[in-house]
Amino acid sequence: MKGQWDFLTGDPEKDRRNVGILLDSVEELYGQLGLEKLMRRAVDRAIRVTGAERGILLLADEEGTLEPRVARTKEVHDLELDLRYSQTVVDRVWQSGEPSLTMDTADQHQADLSASILSLRLLSVMAVPLPIKGRTIGVLYVDSTAKVKEFTQSEFSVFQALGGLIALAVENARLMAEKAEQERIKRDLLAAQQIQQRLLPSDLPRLEGFELAGRGIPCDETSGDYYDVIPYGAGRYALVVGDVSGHGLGPALLMASTRALLHSSLHTHPGPVQVLQSVNAFLVRDTPDNAFMSLFIGSLDPSVGQIHYVSAGHNPPLLLRADGSIEEFERTGPVLGIMSDAVYTESDARTLAPGDVLMLYTDGIFEAQGPSGEMYGEERLRESLTRHAAGGAGTASQILEGLLEDLSTFAAERDLDDDVTCLVVRVT
Repeated sequence: MKGQWDFLTGDPEKDRRNVGILLDSVEELYGQLGLEKLMRRAVDRAIRVTGAERGILLLADEEGTLEPRVARTKEVHDLELDLRYSQTVVDRVWQSGEPSLTMDTADQHQADLSASILSLRLLSVMAVPLPIKGRTIGVLYVDSTAKVKEFTQSEFSVFQALGGLIALAVENARLMAEKAEQERIKRDLLAAQQIQQRLLPSDLPRLEGFELAGRGIPCDETSGDYYDVIPYGAGRYALVVGDVSGHGLGPALLMASTRALLHSSLHTHPGPVQVLQSVNAFLVRDTPDNAFMSLFIGSLDPSVGQIHYVSAGHNPPLLLRADGSIEEFERTGPVLGIMSDAVYTESDARTLAPGDVLMLYTDGIFEAQGPSGEMYGEERLRESLTRHAAGGAGTASQILEGLLEDLSTFAAERDLDDDVTCLVVRVT
């Protein structure tokens, strides 16, 4: 069988005409055209080249099902996409990958027409596959009633070549659209990342007798983790670390909303328990069923060196005492966003002495995996904290950097599986 590009006949006049048609098609179809506009131009071009009455461009969807994307008339009008056409011919071309020139008198879509009408609607049909690198992305179809126009073998040869040009143009436009969409998403994610970074504290407060250092490392462009140090009440500070389930843009947006509510609630509610109840009510009402959040709020009074806290299902912070012992701040209630009637309690006050180091963190730290798939784990985290902070060694910033460096060494070249956030408080 002749190849797709074998449209030359040996007749100089016809060949010049055919080459001119295809060159004009290249000029018309290639360039900075959107996919929808390109498909309409392609079908209009096919109709003009062949003298057809109608043309249809069918493309495969993501599941590989062939669907009409554009249907046009020779008067350059759009047709409804549920129009009747020779499904038999299209299916044969789609399944075989072979072009078809035929007279179609028995199409199943015309079975309900009367014999007299059917005799007037004999179709001259051409359909060609749209091939790209060994695969077929669609079918180009034109038809005409035989009494108006019956396609010739010469037109069929040009039509096949036109189908190849259109396939390349459609694929090019589709790739350009995908690239533009990817660039748009990248810009949006970058903007979201910049906004989120501004929501994290750029400079932590300077508290007499305390050093503070914090860091958040997203595993994607944006993070569902959050840390903060918020002044409120009579000289007190809220030490906050939170973690929304999942990671990426959705959790990041939820965390930003929670941050705003948290800042407001700390100044309008009498204590951390009421703040958690307010945040929980918001999350239960306004988050998807599969989303939840853990949150720790430590209320620090620097003037007396004491802290009490509430913990909504958050990983227990570690308090390294000056003598090398480690205490955990246990949870005082369930995670947020699940139960509207959740009960939260406040811990007893704990006194912080010089040399003590408190570490608040999210589970992305001990769930980080090394090259073999082994998790970092809580024991490694405890050992790292002890090594960098025991005996009063190092500032809060140095301790934090040491903790994160140990984590990076363990993970080696492996990417983080979850966001990592850590807040270190050192009593001087």
